[in-house]
Amino acid sequence: MEDKLVAVTGKNFLTIYDPERVNRELVDVRSAEDALSLSTSAGLPSLARLRRDFGAQKVETIIKLYLVELSELVNLTRPLREKQIEAIAAEVVSTYYALTIADIHVIFRRARNGEFGELYESLDMPKVMRWFSDYFAERCEAAANNSIREAERNYDKGGNITAERMQKHFNKLEDKINKKL
Repeated sequence: MEDKLVAVTGKNFLTIYDPERVNRELVDVRSAEDALSLSTSAGLPSLARLRRDFGAQKVETIIKLYLVELSELVNLTRPLREKQIEAIAAEVVSTYYALTIADIHVIFRRARNGEFGELYESLDMPKVMRWFSDYFAERCEAAANNSIREAERNYDKGGNITAERMQKHFNKLEDKINKKL
């Protein structure tokens, strides 16, 4: 799926990013860590890049499709109205533009499974935007942890500076200066 999600033309954009298809392709992506790892390894484009390449309307349509699918799957007595769906999609694309389709998949998967809490048979804009806010904070924390782990790996490969290394460095510099004099 990674390659399929990256190489997209304007003509098949909605087919490639259709929620049903993405849900099948990303069945093993269940957490912010999974989505971040997939986004990094597969080079999945952010919502901002998709918006730039294909237009905000197409990206918002994907979010709308996820919202409609969610409403149908969780058997709401008071589902979102069309205006609410449009407002949520526009807000998500403009505010959470750093997310990828893998992240969107995780958010809506969690919502379907009740991981964001009880829906009480209704959806509204504040509930949905809170999901995105909470997930985005989790994703940022996962990215920070990945960065720390990467730095630690690099640190252990000789990137650390000890007093002994610093002394050797200064001695080399001193030797160079003395040779030039």
